[in-house]
Amino acid sequence: MDYAQVKYDFDNAYSLRLLRLPQAPLIISFLYQQFKQQQRVTVAYQDLLENLEADLESIHANAPNQFVRPPKEYLDQWSKEYHLIRIHAGGDAIWMVDLSPDAERALRWLEELRQRPFVGTESRFLGIVATLREIVANSSDDPDARLAFLRNQQAELQKEIDTIERTGRVNRFNETQIRERFLQANENALRLLSDFATIEQNFRDLARTIQEAMLQPNVKKGGVLGDVLDADEALESSDEGRSFRAFWQFLLQPDQKDALQQLIRTTYALPELNGITYSSVLINMARRLLDAGQKIVASNHQLAEQLRRMLDEQVIAESQRVRRLCAEIKQMAFQNIDNPPPSENFYEIETDPIIQLPMDRPLWEPNITPKIMSIELSIGGTDEEYSLEALFTQFFVDGDVLRNQVEHLLDTREEATLQEVAEQFPIKKGMAELLMYLKIAEDSPLHHVDISKHQIVTVPFVNHDETAFIKIPFVRFRRKIIPDKKDNSQ
Repeated sequence: MDYAQVKYDFDNAYSLRLLRLPQAPLIISFLYQQFKQQQRVTVAYQDLLENLEADLESIHANAPNQFVRPPKEYLDQWSKEYHLIRIHAGGDAIWMVDLSPDAERALRWLEELRQRPFVGTESRFLGIVATLREIVANSSDDPDARLAFLRNQQAELQKEIDTIERTGRVNRFNETQIRERFLQANENALRLLSDFATIEQNFRDLARTIQEAMLQPNVKKGGVLGDVLDADEALESSDEGRSFRAFWQFLLQPDQKDALQQLIRTTYALPELNGITYSSVLINMARRLLDAGQKIVASNHQLAEQLRRMLDEQVIAESQRVRRLCAEIKQMAFQNIDNPPPSENFYEIETDPIIQLPMDRPLWEPNITPKIMSIELSIGGTDEEYSLEALFTQFFVDGDVLRNQVEHLLDTREEATLQEVAEQFPIKKGMAELLMYLKIAEDSPLHHVDISKHQIVTVPFVNHDETAFIKIPFVRFRRKIIPDKKDNSQ
């Protein structure tokens, strides 16, 4: 970094400009309380406005001449001039607010200035060594080197196993080592959540590129579409894009998510961490990561929507141009109906033109004529043998009722298996009802059907007193993830 580059950053980087603003203490303290302290990714605009008004009233009680402007003007300034918050439409036409990458960086810098319980060096050093070993072991395609690395790990594990079997004792971390590694994990979680804002901004910039290209004169949709697809492919194939895709696939797997939550709960139960876990973000990390990741996925969907809208507008404009040309041709024909142009300007057709109208086509008729075969008739059976009762005992499985039962069960838990749903709401209409549950799980991206696992569900026979135990693929219903609070429009 030379002088010119640093001076440019101080003049243009919004995160550095924030630290020099007279409002900096108000902006930083308020945004930290609303987002970081309450561990929220997005906040409803109306809630943010009301909370800022309450904070300003508290400040005016001690300093009446400080921050006298209306709260809405401050939020608009932080969004439009300082680029610290982003206001966007959420669900149900409600406005949401999140932090920009510059605000995330500024808050992270100030968090690092705060006094931590202690600065751990052992866990950081061992983490560096473990990472370097992993790089060296997984960057070589030499089978002998890889086998040597694995055998070394195997020897270390076997040595520890032998020691435990011989002495009956386990070498565990002491209290300092546990607290040090916990704080390091918490710090890494904070950095990961802050980095999501930068990843999302990249998708937003790509969507803005589409909007700017659409406003150019004489724009051709093929050129814009090609440029956008190239840019999106470059973003997906970048180190950042590949890393996020691998992380998102890991987080969406129910087994991996369950293992992560169980690992976090086990960690929080350690007595050595009493007193420092209350301020940790790890306890809600899975939910916050899903919320932040969904914002990035939503930004990618917005990019696809921009492409679709651009193509639709081009098609509509082309159709309007064709209709306008047809109207001009008709108008010119009517103007020259009494004074037609010379015949040499027209082509003469010797025969009548062949006109094929879609509605003139005949309806399709089958080529095969059915034939009635002569068969020997026999006397019908008795009423008991040929009963028509089955024709009048048909039933209907209402999918909406089953969905409501699943949602009712998910009101008190994050997820439930099909076996748990059947225990809570016993199946009454046999295999048809069971198949409807499977269809509900397959049609929704929230739910998951794992054909590699199985579960047993009790299904009664319709119109019979008997029941059967049916082995079906493992089905897990999951509750829809919603934001912490909904936005309100300005």
